Amino acid sequence: MRILSYESHSGTAGDLHFARIEFGKLNLIVGDTGTGKTRLLNTIFNGAKLAVRKGEFYRGSWDMTFEHDEKRYRWYIETGVDEGEDARVINERILRIQDGQEKVIVERDTDSFVFDGKELPKLEPRESSISLLQEEDLIKPMYEGLSAIMRRNFSGPDLTKEALSQVVPQKLLRKIQRTEDFNKLFSSGLNLSGKLYILSLHFESIYKQICSQFMSIFPFVTQVKVLDAEHFGVESAGIVPVFALKEKHSDDWIPVTEFSAGMRKVLLILTDIFTLPVDGGVYLLDEYENSLGINAINFFPSVLFEVDSPSQFILTSHHPYIIGNVPVKNWIVFHRKGANVLVKQGKELQNRFSKSKQQAFIQLINDPFYTEGVE
Repeated sequence: MRILSYESHSGTAGDLHFARIEFGKLNLIVGDTGTGKTRLLNTIFNGAKLAVRKGEFYRGSWDMTFEHDEKRYRWYIETGVDEGEDARVINERILRIQDGQEKVIVERDTDSFVFDGKELPKLEPRESSISLLQEEDLIKPMYEGLSAIMRRNFSGPDLTKEALSQVVPQKLLRKIQRTEDFNKLFSSGLNLSGKLYILSLHFESIYKQICSQFMSIFPFVTQVKVLDAEHFGVESAGIVPVFALKEKHSDDWIPVTEFSAGMRKVLLILTDIFTLPVDGGVYLLDEYENSLGINAINFFPSVLFEVDSPSQFILTSHHPYIIGNVPVKNWIVFHRKGANVLVKQGKELQNRFSKSKQQAFIQLINDPFYTEGVE
């Protein structure tokens, strides 16, 4: 799954209209405070949820061109409300793009619903056509692709929840053991310890990569292991794994619940990256560097460039190190004028920006498009 271009306009008063953005494999959203970087990630994720989940319906418009399973699509949806009603579909259009030609798959408004050239009876107006027709061969790849978008937001309770003890379902264990379907991990809903436990059993090479990266970032860690919760005095009728570590000059195992917030964050990001779907997912990450020490901040750009993955990464940052270590061509610079978010693509800047990491960052923060980020 990879988003190629994106534009959206929330229907909620006071929200933002994002001009067309073109995305590559690695994308760094930069801009002054208040230009809409976090809200962009939110609206991408909300659009994906609107596409694939019942009950997750928002007001606004989304226009996304994306690729999945070597197929290219354009999906446009506009939702609105009548007085006293929930949001519903006003217009929806899906196109398959092949060899420069566009074929209409879905054409839908408040009065008609046409799928693959055939008129359908009126269907649920508070559900996208992708969700309604997810088992159809023409729609299934879109449903699978849009289901592979992950959003991490560390301003909420994510880190605490991920560290909690959790029973690993036997049904899931048996299914993974039988099928060796790596993608089941992404959609499993398991927390950190649960995912790492299954990786250690059935995908050992990936487990070792995560552990190796983690220990290289925190060299005071001498050993890591997935233990049973009983080791820490927690009794359960099922399998409750706990990822733990030992530090220098200590023989005690420290459970993930007692890791620092920074260590949990790094471990979670590494696990996320290495457990994205085999065919590629989209990973949305907002200012991961907050509350991290410099050694932990530095790891992320290098991991992204080293990891052998077809996945796409869209991240935001204000940090000089992150901005300086992501090539200018991968930048997407935001400037907000009222409710309109204007965009400069990195490829527009790379010819006039210095090849020096430090100089490129200095040029960025002195560029009027950046410095007058909100007007």
